Amino acid sequence: MLLFMDDSTELMHHATAKSSPIINKFSETHLKACNVIQTTSLRIALGVPIWTPNVILLKLAGQEILSGKIKRLAIQFFIKQIATQPFSALFHTPDKIYSQLVEKDAESLRITFRTLNCIPDHVISLPIFPHSNPNVCEIFLKDFYFQNKELPSSIISSDFIECIQRFFPNHFIIATDGSKSHCHTSIAGFSCLQQFCYRIHPLNSLLTAEVLAICQALDELILPETDILILSDSFSALSSLKNISFHSPKVIQRLAAKIHIRKNLNQKIALLWVPGHSGVSWNEKADSIAKQVSDFSPYIDWIASEDILSHLKKQSFQITEENYHKSKYQSLIGNIPDILTISKWTGNRVQDRLIARIISKTITTPGLLSRFNLHPDPLCRVCNEINDISHILLRCQKYASVRVTLWRKLNIVSANITYDVLLSHVLVNKNHLLIFVQTLKYFDID
Repeated sequence: MLLFMDDSTELMHHATAKSSPIINKFSETHLKACNVIQTTSLRIALGVPIWTPNVILLKLAGQEILSGKIKRLAIQFFIKQIATQPFSALFHTPDKIYSQLVEKDAESLRITFRTLNCIPDHVISLPIFPHSNPNVCEIFLKDFYFQNKELPSSIISSDFIECIQRFFPNHFIIATDGSKSHCHTSIAGFSCLQQFCYRIHPLNSLLTAEVLAICQALDELILPETDILILSDSFSALSSLKNISFHSPKVIQRLAAKIHIRKNLNQKIALLWVPGHSGVSWNEKADSIAKQVSDFSPYIDWIASEDILSHLKKQSFQITEENYHKSKYQSLIGNIPDILTISKWTGNRVQDRLIARIISKTITTPGLLSRFNLHPDPLCRVCNEINDISHILLRCQKYASVRVTLWRKLNIVSANITYDVLLSHVLVNKNHLLIFVQTLKYFDID
């Protein structure tokens, strides 16, 4: 089913030829069946029993709910098509007739964009003439002595000035910067003649902001018939442009197209990376302008499709986290890492399954089995308490000496702790986890 959701050709065929729904293709009954298949598969993969609560199962597996993932992938498909206009067959067919989405899919898209506080027209799309030539302009990343962040700021600043005077004496200089905080995402640029500062959509990443700042500088700050030198402290943005391909982010494609247009007008543009916060006055000024943005600053609607997709995926995984934190198991087990993190520390698959059962409190014990009428006596013969995993590890007198040794190795000071506190010490690092696993056999757990 997931393969189907990723098959663009099949999806476009359904959307354009048959006009059948994609996002809402499955009924709620079918989606619930998908969830059952997912949880059953996860129980087998993790080696936990059938009665393991779904909320713990998904948290431990680090998985989003499958029904939600199916809908998310369908939404993402449409957003990708919006971003690849005018080359998407979904929006532009050979006979130049634009496809109509069925109402259910259209409504799902409207809800998504309404939630994101934007519209499809705000999504950065491919330029009409995509440019994937890596030699779009001169890009200097590691060509000069001052481009070394390990150097003292005073040396970077002085050598930068000397570099400009020697290699770019006749260039018109523009500095750009992107900024992202909890309040705003902004872009800024300035030259000796003018400057700009804009708010952009808060979902945009810092990379997107840095590239958009350069794009805006090419629109607002350049002088005609003059060679331009643009300064940026974003190594990743300039590196992405230097290594551009058709699969590069759309905002990189847009920037390359803008530079190519200037190049066709016989205007030479060079991009120079300058280490950030290194005393270079041009960059410090651009950074200061970007951080001065407020709710009253001009707003530009651009938003990168890649950032939307990243947000939707993160949001989907957050549902798993929120469901777990709202459940009663949060207080019983505490914050637990997913099995992918734990498996990097364990030695084999058997240990993975053992730790999964420890975390989910599904280790087979008389106390647990009695809850399902599978054992006649739930009590510990030594302590006369419910003989579950919590009792065995935390209180049972039979294992008192083993517990003292384990507590010392795990740096646990108090003798009386709760199960979630024990797990927090066990899962703090690889060494503690391996000590715990090796000690379990002395608790008669294997």
